[in-house]
Amino acid sequence: MSKEFFIWEGIFNDFEKAQNFADGFGFAGDTYNTRAYDAAKECLISLEKKEPIPFFHKQRSVILPPVAAMMLNQKSKIDILDFGGGLGIGYMTLKESISFKIKKINYTILELPTICKQGKDLHNGEVNFVDTFQNLNEFDLVHSSSAIQYIEEWKGLVKRFCSFKAEHILMSDVFAGNFNTFVTLQNYYSNKIPHWFFNIEEFIEAFNQNGYSLTMRTYVSAKRLNYDDELPMSNFEENFRLKYTSHMLFSKIK
Repeated sequence: MSKEFFIWEGIFNDFEKAQNFADGFGFAGDTYNTRAYDAAKECLISLEKKEPIPFFHKQRSVILPPVAAMMLNQKSKIDILDFGGGLGIGYMTLKESISFKIKKINYTILELPTICKQGKDLHNGEVNFVDTFQNLNEFDLVHSSSAIQYIEEWKGLVKRFCSFKAEHILMSDVFAGNFNTFVTLQNYYSNKIPHWFFNIEEFIEAFNQNGYSLTMRTYVSAKRLNYDDELPMSNFEENFRLKYTSHMLFSKIK
């Protein structure tokens, strides 16, 4: 009988300790790059055929179009920064939903250099790809989907997001709940990647301290390892389990 597979294993008090057990190239490796490219091509084909993008691909970006549409009712154009935006599925979700306003959106993705190179080839200049925060100025909306949990200095990243003076910051698929913040290891094929699970109040407070307040939080409907909605965490003690991730919209305090 094969051993049961779990997405996350182990509990660590800090990121550095978890990194001692990390393995592989993670999201800089060939497995992720190949899968991400195939998913992006599938989304592009759906757009070309004027068919819906498969929900599995866009499930973490579903809040982005209504937020952008709301903002475009008040502004003639908007600048969006998508941190960890991969090959642009967030942008493609906007293109599917509000194609008639897509030219009013200046979309920038901050990613790893290898992903930036692929993204530039895929989008033919429609999307800006950068691999550093350097020379980035102000944005109207900062978006990040399922990325901050991989950043060791995550509070520093929150501070950086807030420094762009955006009207809104949309954090999608956030791993936050009613437990003390901890680090675990995510099993991604042959890789083991350090991964934060945040205390929800601590996460919100990091934004409060930088001039942003929570204006919306909704639970994520997503599929992981063929599980719908609830995260498969039966290998963790109950006080460390999280049933649902969250989409969280923060707005600048005026």
